[in-house]
Amino acid sequence: MSLDYQALAGKFMGAQQAQALQNNAEDLRRLAESADGQKVRALLGDEEQMARALEQGDTEKLRQLMQSVLSSQEGARFAQQLGQLLK
Repeated sequence: MSLDYQALAGKFMGAQQAQALQNNAEDLRRLAESADGQKVRALLGDEEQMARALEQGDTEKLRQLMQSVLSSQEGARFAQQLGQLLK
């Protein structure tokens, strides 16, 4: 299952942040394809499982996923770099 990340961004983030992602699409693509991005993807696991948790509003599952990602060095760096893209 391929996720529409732009649609998810628009749905779960403010319009300004979603616009920032669209404006920085190339930088975001490079970040996602980086070593840290690939590690984060691996830590998140199955895309379908994550999409179901988002759709169902399973905040506990999402919290667990985010905690496991952000507790890693790669996840923390990825989050920091993503934050810079959203400014």
